[in-house]
Amino acid sequence: MYKKISYLLAGFVLLTFLACRSQKIVKVNDNLLGVVLEQKYNSMPMSDRPSAMGTPVATNLFIYKATRIKQLDSLNGHFCSRINGDLIATIQSDAKGSFNAQLQPGIYSVFVQYENAKYIPYFSGSEWTALFEIKENTPTQLEIILRGSTNIQ
Repeated sequence: MYKKISYLLAGFVLLTFLACRSQKIVKVNDNLLGVVLEQKYNSMPMSDRPSAMGTPVATNLFIYKATRIKQLDSLNGHFCSRINGDLIATIQSDAKGSFNAQLQPGIYSVFVQYENAKYIPYFSGSEWTALFEIKENTPTQLEIILRGSTNIQ
């Protein structure tokens, strides 16, 4: 009886090992990872509550070659109607606001579809819009915070 149990136990361990070894591990080569969050109204920390990170947003992100401010049409604060540049990729963020993509190494600008316009999440100096860099073999993380025209600024 003891031999049968030890054979069954050995067989179970062997099958479990073989099952784990047969699964292929897929390596994801995405080098742009991030999240899009919307902050509404006052998100400043107060003594009775911490700062609100924001609500995840499912939206489209537009990746352009590095874009100058003068390449934007109808610039109004953080919003513009059109970007006169080279579109590299369009990325969809999911319901959790998460997005990822594979881009060639280089310097890019990011824009977000928000409130019926293109939203510029930040400015890079006085001439450039939302620059980020993709380096060889190094993932780039972006946290994009949307603060729309209806928010208290």
